Amino acid sequence: MKKIFGIVLALMTTLFMSSCFKDSQSVFDSTYLVEFQDAVVTSPATSLGKTYPIISVANGAGLQTRRINLVGRQRPNQESIKFSVDTKESTAVEGVHYSLEGGVVTLAANSSFGDCKFNILRAPSATGTNVLLVLVLEGNGSDIKPNENYKRLGFRINL
Repeated sequence: MKKIFGIVLALMTTLFMSSCFKDSQSVFDSTYLVEFQDAVVTSPATSLGKTYPIISVANGAGLQTRRINLVGRQRPNQESIKFSVDTKESTAVEGVHYSLEGGVVTLAANSSFGDCKFNILRAPSATGTNVLLVLVLEGNGSDIKPNENYKRLGFRINL
């Protein structure tokens, strides 16, 4: 009898405790965000006091392509996501160290990814020096916003 009572008590306790959990089914709140894939998977350069990662690239490395993620449901129409250079953080000069490929990333219809393209130009060499290029996602200007934690990506161009 005591054994049965113990089993029933354990089952009732388990049933009672599990009934208090919130519904664990996630519901997307229809917010759309964009982020750099490299910023998501690479640690920030906290040793340099930065909240974004910095990737080293060679002088004159040419066309660079970085993946952009759409966080949220895929869109039925093509979307244009703007990106720019953070002039407060960057020391690289446009036309000397880099050139942007239009400053726009195109997300194809029914896709969660796009490619951010820019060129690293051959700048005059200065042994042992480097410049910093920081790209920032801006969103589409309406309902797709940049993810604040992953909207910046830095590139150290080794001259």
